[in-house]
Amino acid sequence: MRTVNIAGLLALVLLLVATVASAQETMSLNPGGSFYDDDGSVHEAAIEGLVAAGITSGCEVGPPALYCPDQPITRAQMAVFLTRGFGLELIEPEPDPNADAAAPVIAVDSFTDDDGHPFEAEIEVVASHGITRGCAEGRFCPDQPVTRAEMASFLIRSIGGFDGFDPPADRFDDDQESPHQIDINRLALIGVTNGCGERAYCPADPVSRSEMASFLGRALDITPITPPARPPQKLVSQFTTYHSCCESRVTNIHIMADQIDGMTVLPGQTFSVNAALGPRTTSKGYVPAPILLDGDSYCCDHPLNIGGGTSQFGTTIYNAIFYGGYEIVDHKPHSRYIDRYPLGIEATLGYPWPDVVFTNDTFTPITIDTSYTSTSITVRFLGDDLGRSVGANVRGSATFNDGGYVEVDRLITESDGTVRTQTWNWTYISG
Repeated sequence: MRTVNIAGLLALVLLLVATVASAQETMSLNPGGSFYDDDGSVHEAAIEGLVAAGITSGCEVGPPALYCPDQPITRAQMAVFLTRGFGLELIEPEPDPNADAAAPVIAVDSFTDDDGHPFEAEIEVVASHGITRGCAEGRFCPDQPVTRAEMASFLIRSIGGFDGFDPPADRFDDDQESPHQIDINRLALIGVTNGCGERAYCPADPVSRSEMASFLGRALDITPITPPARPPQKLVSQFTTYHSCCESRVTNIHIMADQIDGMTVLPGQTFSVNAALGPRTTSKGYVPAPILLDGDSYCCDHPLNIGGGTSQFGTTIYNAIFYGGYEIVDHKPHSRYIDRYPLGIEATLGYPWPDVVFTNDTFTPITIDTSYTSTSITVRFLGDDLGRSVGANVRGSATFNDGGYVEVDRLITESDGTVRTQTWNWTYISG
């Protein structure tokens, strides 16, 4: 008769369930995962596990969504991680039987230096559980980094059940003088840490936010989740416009192109041409050039003439945005139609407005690549197009002298075949 190993079978079933759950979580994640700045980190899967468990939402309100993996975790942040991870709630002190029943109840405030801190409530929770006694008499030092040794005691006290238990072996040689030595060995015994090297724990080193994800994930037995890979950069779109050689405005176009060349727009980030360039000044090399002022060409004693003629760059980058399918936040066509630009699909620039603004609505950073000749300017976007394609329908006509009305449809075909149509309209004034 065959003997069934029930314990082994149960372990296998649990492993399969965990594997399927992890695969389902991975499939639901966007490429690159929840945060941009932890790509390639050995702790990324642990960070995603904490996100799925509702323990962290990152370090800053995005976009782009950031986790700040290399920043040291502070004592206040540690309180938040522990409160959320272990599901801790405030333990109210026992009422004083001799107190006046009619007297107002005084809220517990264990520390004086966390008043008004955004994590004051979580600090009070961990204090009520005896997880912390603060950093000094009546003080918590909320913004002080947590060391690896302190982290061991924070976690062991949160897990609980170790009172009176001394590990049978001393795992590390560099924690002999640490008051947290027993908790460090306890943490190693339950598999939460292997130290920082051969028989080394590095007790005085600060704990980074990414390391904390792995420590806490192991302590809570949270399944790490590996996100799908972020797509690599490729050429998404490019556009070229042409101009006569050697005009003063060409100098301004080249300065603008040089300044923006190589800039990166992170996933979820909004990019403004004017914010990137700042004011056009002679100290930056800009020169006077003709501009359209109230619909008429004007040169050259107006302050706006400094850096004039750069709307050609605005139109060029706008077309790269348009045909890249990226989210257009702000743009304004010229007041009068200039036939060297695509009808309706063009943009003017001035400082601080009109501006050209877009958002990178993909999962891959965009690198803006510019190049030029004496008679042309080209803008290329290197990123990822999500498998979409872009076309345009233009209705209407216009000339510089007579003006005219135009409607522009941008047709974005997604990778699944669905089509999104976005429409802009503009009336060019007559001369």
